[in-house]
Order: sequence, then structure tokens, then C-alpha cells
Amino acid sequence: MLRASQTMSNARRLLFALLAFAPAIALLTSSSDAWAKTARPIAEPSRLEVPGYPDAYYYRPRVRGQRPVLMYLHGRGANPSEDCRKWAKVGSQFGWVVCPQGPEDRGGGARSWLNSAQSGKETMDATLQALREQFGRRVQTRQNILIGFSEGAFVAMQVGLHDPNTWSRWLILAANDQYWFGDTEAILKEDRRKFRRVYLLTGENDEVAENTEKVGDMLKKAKIPTRVKIVPGLGHEIPADRMVTTYRRPLLWLSK
Repeated sequence: MLRASQTMSNARRLLFALLAFAPAIALLTSSSDAWAKTARPIAEPSRLEVPGYPDAYYYRPRVRGQRPVLMYLHGRGANPSEDCRKWAKVGSQFGWVVCPQGPEDRGGGARSWLNSAQSGKETMDATLQALREQFGRRVQTRQNILIGFSEGAFVAMQVGLHDPNTWSRWLILAANDQYWFGDTEAILKEDRRKFRRVYLLTGENDEVAENTEKVGDMLKKAKIPTRVKIVPGLGHEIPADRMVTTYRRPLLWLSK
């Protein structure tokens, strides 16, 4: 009888221990499920016909209602379709992920902006208009998020500077103060209320890291809400395997 009592007592202790750890087990399970969903391959992007310009790629938002456009401008020689897949992983929870193509076809899916901010703006305007015509009021036309990397950052910084009504929030990767010409400080100061938020992110091993800091200083001097992040160990690249961990927090802040 004593052994039976001890066995029942041990069983109760085990049951109570399992009940005590149940919330933690549930949390680990849900976290694993969330990670599994994030790690799933992203489907191919949809193509958007842009009259007079190369087709753009896009992903619909994961949420209903009118949503902002997150327009990504690729780097020189990059593949806009592949880049769009990367950004959909982190960006589609916030809005439309839209990836126009630069005017120069370098073969194999690679494109370039030809260092032309004017050509870039024309492509961006036509792309936004085409998306709006296809999906109507679900597409936000003002206070959108502009993302640019490398040569795309060159275009984004100039277009965003002169069109803050459409692109009031920026995520600039590898920003460089040399991408701005003329009396930029006066423009920033005059239109500072139109700029909602700017996030600058550059790898510490990128040769333009110091230039990114200078861009941040100019924006802060104009009293524009700005955050500068120099990422340790990162070079001049977009880490495909760290898209969510690297860019989710900046996009959350920009979306406020």
C-alpha cells in the first residue's frame, strides 16, 4: 500500500508540473508555428502592366482596407522580381509591396536606373497610377513608404526629397549625402512638416557608412523624425535570410 501511495503521489506531482509548464509549452509551439509560416517559400510576384514603362512586380497586402504602398527601388544590376520576393516576406503585412524595374535591361532579369532620378520618378509615378487604376481606393496615393537600396537609394533620396506628399516615409539602405545636390538643407527645412519619418540603415562595413551618418545629421537638423542604424557585421548587401529580423522594426516605426 505504501508503494502504491508513493506512486500516486509521484503521478500527481508530474501532473501538476505539466500543468505549470503548459503556458510555456504553448508559447513555444505557437512561436514554432509562426516561424514555420515565415520560413515558407514566398510565391512568385504578380506582374503589373505599366503603360510606356517596364512591367512592375507586386504583392497584395495581407490585411484588408486601404493600405500604403511600400515601393522598393532595386540596386544596379539587381533582379527586381527576386528582390520583390524578399521584401514581400516582411513588407506585405504593412501594405502593397511594389517593385518597379529600372529602364536599362542588363539581361537575365538584371536592371539599372541609369543614374537618372528623373527617369526613376517617371517610372514610379506611372507604376503608382497603374496600381491605383487596377485596385482603386485600396491603394493609398499619399504618405507612402519609399525604400531604396544602393542605386535605388540614389533615386529614392532625390524623388522623395521633391515629392514628400506621395513619399513621406523613407527607408533608405546605404544612404549617401552625395546623392543630394543643390540647396537640400533649405528644401528639407521648408517642407519638414511633410516628411513623416525617415529610417536610414547601412552596414558598418559599407564604405558609405559615414555618409549615411551625414544624411542623418542633415535630416535631424531640419527637425525631421529620423533614425540611423549602422548594422554591425553587415556590408553593402541586403541579407535575404535576415529580412524579417532586419527590416520589420524599421517598417513598424515608419508605419506609425
